[in-house]
Amino acid sequence: MPTYGYLCKTCDCRFEIVMKMSEYDSSYKPGCPDCSSSDHIVRVFTPPMINFSGDGWATKNGRIASQMREKNKKLAAKEREMKGDGMLPKLAPNVGGERTDTWADAAKLAKSKGKDTSGYEKYARKERGNP
Repeated sequence: MPTYGYLCKTCDCRFEIVMKMSEYDSSYKPGCPDCSSSDHIVRVFTPPMINFSGDGWATKNGRIASQMREKNKKLAAKEREMKGDGMLPKLAPNVGGERTDTWADAAKLAKSKGKDTSGYEKYARKERGNP
């Protein structure tokens, strides 16, 4: 059953009456429970308290979407932080900590020290422009 809200302008009392829709008449003026006056009673609108539960309601979907946006923002920030915003250190040609000018020089130095040069060859080819 609907609840109808009223305000008494005489004593500023707010009160509600529960009645069937079929019984409601717009000219109906109840008496104030505090001062018993029925002369200065006005009907006030009170929004209904409705709570839609379940997965299909727009308010829930909107709330979940905003939560996911916030979560994705935080994840993106963490990813940028972990990547260092593209400021990763550049791989420099060296053999056992001994720096060289080019990857080809590093491959020659590794070969002279008897080390495997297969890892250097890939970078040497890129350096020469042969992918």
